[in-house]
Amino acid sequence: MRSTPDFFDQTQIDHWETQIPPVSNQAQLQGFVIDITQIFSLETQGTLSSRQAYSQIKQLVTELQNSVIND
Repeated sequence: MRSTPDFFDQTQIDHWETQIPPVSNQAQLQGFVIDITQIFSLETQGTLSSRQAYSQIKQLVTELQNSVIND
């Protein structure tokens, strides 16, 4: 189950790490949203730990940022 972020917990992610640049490609954005939704679902079901979910989401954000920069 997802918990409310603890802003005093130093292990929590910083907001700047997950900022996503504007995406003009609608299909690319839809794919990103589907992937994020699946990760949240797996985390909620207990299939993924919060750390694994964070790692996968961070990777998706990085990939999206790189593809936006290269477009």
